Amino acid sequence: MDATFATLALVGVVAVILATILRSLGISMALPLIGAGILLSIAPFGPSDLPEPELVLIAILVPLVFGEALGSSYLDLRKVAKPVLVLAVGLVVVTTLAVGFVGVAVAALPVAIAMALGAILAPTDAVSVSAVARRASLPRRLVSILEGESLVNDGTGLTALKVAVAAAIAGSITMADVAIDFTLAVGAGIAIGLISGYLMTLVLRYSKDLVPANAVIIVAPFVIYLATERLEGSGILAIVVAALFVAHQQNSDPGASGRVQSAVVWKHITFILQALAFFLIGLEIPDVLRRLNPGDIGTLLWLVGATVVALIIARGLFVLAMVFVTRAAKAEIAQRPTFGREAAILAWAGARGPISGLAAFSLPALTLAGTDFPFRDLVLATTFLVIVVTLVLAETLGPVARILKIPKDDDTLEIARVDGALARAALARLDAATEEMAVAGDPLSAEAVESLRSGLVRRLNRSDFIQGSQEEYSEEANMNRMLKVAASMVHAEQEELIRMRDEDGLPDAIARPMLRELDARETALERRHQ
Repeated sequence: MDATFATLALVGVVAVILATILRSLGISMALPLIGAGILLSIAPFGPSDLPEPELVLIAILVPLVFGEALGSSYLDLRKVAKPVLVLAVGLVVVTTLAVGFVGVAVAALPVAIAMALGAILAPTDAVSVSAVARRASLPRRLVSILEGESLVNDGTGLTALKVAVAAAIAGSITMADVAIDFTLAVGAGIAIGLISGYLMTLVLRYSKDLVPANAVIIVAPFVIYLATERLEGSGILAIVVAALFVAHQQNSDPGASGRVQSAVVWKHITFILQALAFFLIGLEIPDVLRRLNPGDIGTLLWLVGATVVALIIARGLFVLAMVFVTRAAKAEIAQRPTFGREAAILAWAGARGPISGLAAFSLPALTLAGTDFPFRDLVLATTFLVIVVTLVLAETLGPVARILKIPKDDDTLEIARVDGALARAALARLDAATEEMAVAGDPLSAEAVESLRSGLVRRLNRSDFIQGSQEEYSEEANMNRMLKVAASMVHAEQEELIRMRDEDGLPDAIARPMLRELDARETALERRHQ
């Protein structure tokens, strides 16, 4: 066990260093890390004691899923809830069945093992798909659907895997047992996830010391997972629901300083775990191939090819059915001229990644009878090679989008409108604060007020110019408009700071003290306002 932990620590360090270099060069880390893992595995000095499946499941998969869910937006998901749920549930079922059929037909796998392979490969990879989609400048709604699907189908796919593995371990199970186990697993997972998310939100909201509060959030996913599994629920689904709940509640509170620290911490944790997961996949590929019988290599190649084809066809036909249903329902979105082309991109974006790899790692080594888990190495090898193939295919998403002439979002007018509204909110807060300070007998100097006001007035004028407005804003009219949105000034600065942290990579060392300053300013203004 000591050697295993040493291996995991060494692999983690190497993976993070390589991922950091790749990130600084603007290169997606997935394929290079898998390649580096393969090279290290076949090297004479490569590690020999890889982690046990249970360790991989709990130590890596659980926090990785939680971190990805915590970084998502409930509001963005709600806007595309219908297609996301249809893809995350319906397509997962279809994919599991399609890949399961291929496993039985091509490799003569037992049904339970074949369905386990299908459940492993059903979830798409949020990291790779999102990165490629953003590089291709796909429309925001399409990116939200892809990200939302990749997040939610983690829970549904891994819940299906749990049922399939239970059937494989037990040796036999009826369809009624499958339906009951799946329903109980989903129900318990959602219920425990909601309760856990609510409790974590209370901890972050009312704790006066954010260090222990965020420490609780870091260990919470492990507790949630183990407790849910103990109650025969889906631990993965529970942590997805809990993380979504916490993310939504924290992002609904503009003054939630705990949200900032928690988000930064989990962004770092997720980066480390993603790098480690890809690297472990690369390390495991040569070892798994060596364990296969020579006669199984041909079966493996046929199974990988047939599985990739099945994944592409299943996703394409499912999205095509969604298009027909949407148009038959005469939905507003179907009237868009780019609807069909965006659906084609949606059908093509189906890369698999760390979640599938770690799910394959989690397959138990033994059945209840004490025998080796059947075809485990073949399932592992198939999963890892399919991940590599789909990640390579994912790189074609950008060229395909350009060939289909998918238009980019033009946010110029919307940004100008929002910037104007924020400037008015800031001016309103300035006027309110100036008046409050004057009433309190501690007025702000005219020079200071003008210095603060001048930049905001320029923002207003620029916003109106971009929007083509001819309206002349008098000082009195400006003040009336500002007073309507007075509470938004500091809130806007907090949101912008968090955006710069999340999207532009602003270091936590800069973001944290600035956020504390904004919180202090907001508190002081609220007290004066009262």
